[in-house]
Amino acid sequence: MVELSPQKAYDVLLDYCDEMARSTYILSTTAIKNLLRFIANTPCLYKYVEKCNSSIRFKEEYSKFFGDTGVNIPQNPMAVVSVVTALLFDFDRNNVDIDRFLRKFYKSEDYGKCYQAFCNSVLVAYARAFGGVLDYKEKVVEGEEEKPIDNGLKDQCVPYVNKMMRIVDEDSNLSDEAKEETLTMLDGLIFSFDLSRAKIINAMWIGLNALIKKYRPVQSYLREVKKILEDYALI
Repeated sequence: MVELSPQKAYDVLLDYCDEMARSTYILSTTAIKNLLRFIANTPCLYKYVEKCNSSIRFKEEYSKFFGDTGVNIPQNPMAVVSVVTALLFDFDRNNVDIDRFLRKFYKSEDYGKCYQAFCNSVLVAYARAFGGVLDYKEKVVEGEEEKPIDNGLKDQCVPYVNKMMRIVDEDSNLSDEAKEETLTMLDGLIFSFDLSRAKIINAMWIGLNALIKKYRPVQSYLREVKKILEDYALI
């Protein structure tokens, strides 16, 4: 067992989430194992997962997560921690086939794109929800190796991201699959701003830029976001 303060444990947890987000699909099983091993061997995190499990109707929440057309990320952060931890363990134990899961819920022939979309939505929400391991009145302190990003970044970027989301949502020339994938990536970028972690923001940007760099209707807004991220030395 690793005896860490909740703040330090959360900081290291985000590093493992970074590892997952930056991993290729082929190497994702190793990244998932590393994250789960850290949680299982860190008392404050393990106890928090148990607290989350006991605070919700687990079977009901876990069942609801698997929607008909996509995953349903819970609104309750404690439910997110409980459900996603269980999902990752099911991936690791092969109780849930990750290949079938990704193809079913992210609807792409490219497993790499499916995995990145999963990280940009579910994993980002998971990392954010795990912040509850800290005292609710405390702020996450600066990590030893990475300083948090100034809140001004989100304020500057979100208006442009929201404009891109509106354009995508209203574009009748895009398929439902393309809309869902692009909106998921844009939403993931917004979530990454809340985490205030340079590595996660960078990973989300790389995935988003690769997806829509040739989609002309949003290019002017994409350039603005890129400029802001460059100004903050994030890309």
